[in-house]
Amino acid sequence: MRVIYLIIMGLLGLVACNSSQKPTSESDILLAQIDSLETILFAESEEPADPRSGMELVRAYAKFYEVNKMDSMAVDMLFKAGEVSMGIGQGNLAVKYFSTISKNHQEFSKAPEALFLTGFCEENLNSDTAAARFYYEKFITTYPSHRLTDDAKFSIQNMKMSDEELIKMFEENAKSGV
Repeated sequence: MRVIYLIIMGLLGLVACNSSQKPTSESDILLAQIDSLETILFAESEEPADPRSGMELVRAYAKFYEVNKMDSMAVDMLFKAGEVSMGIGQGNLAVKYFSTISKNHQEFSKAPEALFLTGFCEENLNSDTAAARFYYEKFITTYPSHRLTDDAKFSIQNMKMSDEELIKMFEENAKSGV
C-alpha cells in the first residue's frame, strides 16, 4: 500500500511540475535564435561571414523589433539588424533599419550613428551619392557637435573622388604634415 501511495505522489508531483511551466514566449524563442545565430556568425574565423546566416540573423533581429516595439532591447536589435545588413553588403536593408531608427527613435542612444550610417550605406553600398549627401547634411544639421560630424563633412567633400585620388590626397597630406 505504501508503494502505491509513493507512486501516486510521485506522479502527482510530475504532473504539477509540468503543468506549472509556462509556454516559451515568442520573444524568448527569438532571443534564443538570435543568440545561436550570433554565435555562428561571429565565431572567430578566418572565413568571411556567411551571407545566408547573416540574413537569417537580420530577419531574427527585425522580427524581435516587430514583436517587441515597446521593449527596451527592440531598437538595439534593429540597430544590430542594420549593422549586420551593412556587413553582408545589403545596403538597402541597412538603410531601411538605420533610417527607421533615426526617424522614429530619436531618443535612442545610437540614433546619431544610425543617421550617419544611413548616409554611409547610401554612399558606399548603394552608390547613391545624392541620397548620401542628403543624410550627411541632415546629420550635420541635427548633430553639429557629434564626434562623427567631421567625418560626414569629409565624406561630402570627397565623395566624388576615386579611391586612387583619395589615396593620393592622403599621401600628399602626410608629406606636408597635415
